[in-house]
This record gives sequence, structure tokens and C-alpha cells, in this order.
Amino acid sequence: MQFIVKTIKNDDIKNELLKIGFDSKYLDLAALKHDFLTLKIENLPFYSATIIKQTALSKGCDAGVHRDVLLGKIENSSLILTGTIKQLKEIAKSLSYQPFGLKNVAKSIEDEINLHFKKKTPKIMGILNVTKDSFSDGGRFFELKDAIIQAEKLIKDGADIIDIGAESTRPNAETVDIEFEIEKLTPIVKELKKQNIKISIDTRNHKTAEKMIELGVDIINDVSNLNYDNKMVDVIKNSNISYVLCHSRGIPQNMDEFCNYKNAADEIYEELYKKSQFLISEGIEKERIIIDAGFGFAKNVEQNFELLKRIKEFNSLGFKNLAGLSRKRFIKSLANETNLEILDDLTMLASFYLIQENVDIIRVHNVQKTKMALDFYRAIYL
Repeated sequence: MQFIVKTIKNDDIKNELLKIGFDSKYLDLAALKHDFLTLKIENLPFYSATIIKQTALSKGCDAGVHRDVLLGKIENSSLILTGTIKQLKEIAKSLSYQPFGLKNVAKSIEDEINLHFKKKTPKIMGILNVTKDSFSDGGRFFELKDAIIQAEKLIKDGADIIDIGAESTRPNAETVDIEFEIEKLTPIVKELKKQNIKISIDTRNHKTAEKMIELGVDIINDVSNLNYDNKMVDVIKNSNISYVLCHSRGIPQNMDEFCNYKNAADEIYEELYKKSQFLISEGIEKERIIIDAGFGFAKNVEQNFELLKRIKEFNSLGFKNLAGLSRKRFIKSLANETNLEILDDLTMLASFYLIQENVDIIRVHNVQKTKMALDFYRAIYL
């Protein structure tokens, strides 16, 4: 008889075990032994890193640390820990009895394990630009009638949320007068609220946010990373709506000058962590915060693709994770095209990847194609 060896997918391990006749009474325990997870723990004192490494070895797996940790020649080190879910659970249990704050590390490991098992399908956020200066559809929905028709189309195509913006934030875009922004948004919001549509407002201005909250919007989507209007936090704090904290540097007129990262994904993660913790310290509940890694905002083509590759890491921040890359420059770079149909096809491919990476909200221009990607995912995985 000829033997056959092949790779199978870990996320379907229970079914694979059942198909070979494994005892179903032990299925859950066995699945933990076949499911692997890799974690990175940063800024550990060398003695804490040593304890974790030794604990990992005792459970039959290993941990990578800086080469000088075991010699005590370095004060702090990051650590990369890989093991089966069963091993990681045992490591967390052992660390929970250790000193030096390792009880907190143990809880974080457990949190990451729980996150690993939390499968979800994202909400689709449809983009409605009511500015003449948008990078892809500027002017098409500037008039109120056209804006309402487009919003209704987005909902019909499968959007769960409509994100409305009256100020372009593309690179080199001009700043819009706040009074004009409010005047442009108000009749659209009033009309869509009659239809019980969930609304997000794309604005950097606290006065605009304040007025839109009065009109009953659900989300404020602020692409400034809290760097533009220092009164925005108070407006959000004194409301009950959700807030999108989007990573960016600079302003639209100069953001391309701020792509000087040593390690883009790590630095973006750290900056979002600090800003999100600031929001919590200001009294804004964790459940109301949505983070956005900010594709295209002060990132070049290579940095955007790095960010996309590592987007799942941002789930570890513990907030809902929004991704908006529809029709952006780094997407265009794949085909050197400005044709919207081609850009939307590329965005659909990226959306399918984002769905697999457990992103909570995908922000797109072409909702219909993203809904197709979501339906395709459900047919395979759910």
C-alpha cells in the first residue's frame, strides 16, 4: 500500500479527527493539542523572560528571547511564544502563580487564546462622499438627491452602516469650512434617520461631531488620530456613541512627509495603544472605541501592505477593528489603474482577506462586491 501524506487546515481539526474515527468524547481536548498559536510579549524584564522561557520548556514547547537574556546582560527583551492551545493554557496557569507581574501576563495569554477562538463576520460600512474633492468619486453625490439615492443603494447592496463625509481627507486635500460641513451633512442625516439607517460621520471637527450627535448619528469616524481638534474627546465623552480612532500622522496637506517608520506595523500598534488608553482614562468606555490602523494615512505603498499582512495583530488591542482600504493608492499600485471597476475588484480581494483575519468593520465604496466576498467566505467557513 502506498502511503499518502498531506497538509490539512488546523481550523477544521475537529471534523478531521472525527473523519478518521477519533473518539468524540475526547474531541475538545484533542483539538487543543492540534491547534497552534504564536504570541509576542514585549518589554519583559530579563528575569521575567527567563521564567516564561523555562515554563515553556517544562510544557514541551519553547520561547524565543534576546540572546543575552539568560546571561542577564540585557534589562528587557521581547519574547515569542509558540505552542498548542493546550500548552499555552498550561503555561498561563503556571505563570499565574509567579511573581513580577507574571499573573497579568498569564491573563493576557488567556485573553489571546479566547480571541483566537472568537470567529466573527464583519459589518460592511458603505462610503458616501458628499464633497467635490474625494479621491475616487468626488462630486458624484454632492447634491442632496444624489446622496440619498446612493445611500439607499448602499443599504440595498448590503451595507450595515453608511459613513458620510463632507470633507476630503485624501493627501493634499483642502480644509473645508466647519459651517459648510455641518450644512452639507445635516439634511442627509435627517433624511436617513427617518429610514432608521445606522450612520457614521467622517469628521475631524468637534463642532460637526456635536451637531451630528444631536441629530442621532451612531458613530463618529475621526481620521485625525486625536491630533486635529483637542475638544473632540469631550464631545465623545459626553455622548453614548461609538468613536473610530484612526491612526494618522500630520494633516492631509503634509501626511506624506510622515512615513518615516522603522517598523510601521509595530509603531502604529503602539501609537494606537497609547491613544486608546488615553480615551479610556478620559472615561470613554472600551465598548464604544473602534480602532482603525489608517491605511493610506501617512503610509507608503510598502508600509500599507505590511499593515495589511499584519492586520490581525490589531485585534489584540481589545477593541473592534475597522479597516478602510477601498480604492486607495497602494491598491491602485497593483494594477497601475484608475478604472473603478478594477479597483473595486482588487478591493473585493482585499476584503476577503480582511474577513479571514477577523476584522469587525470593512469600509468600502462598492458594497455589493464586498457583500459577495462575505457571502463567499460564509459558504466556505460557516
